[in-house]
Amino acid sequence: MSLLTISRYKGGRHWAVREADTGTIVVVAVYRKGAAEVVRRLTGQVPEPTKRKRRETFVYEAKGETT
Repeated sequence: MSLLTISRYKGGRHWAVREADTGTIVVVAVYRKGAAEVVRRLTGQVPEPTKRKRRETFVYEAKGETT
């Protein structure tokens, strides 16, 4: 699992963490902070805080992996 994305789940209020290359859902969280914590634990990166937007997607790459 190298690239993860955080985006709205079905355009609603929940947040989905997905694998970027396959689109497979890793977890659906109620809060963006929860989704960011999952990404932090899996990749070792702390997601940067962003301004709130209705349609936003974040992409994170795991540390120490080479592509």
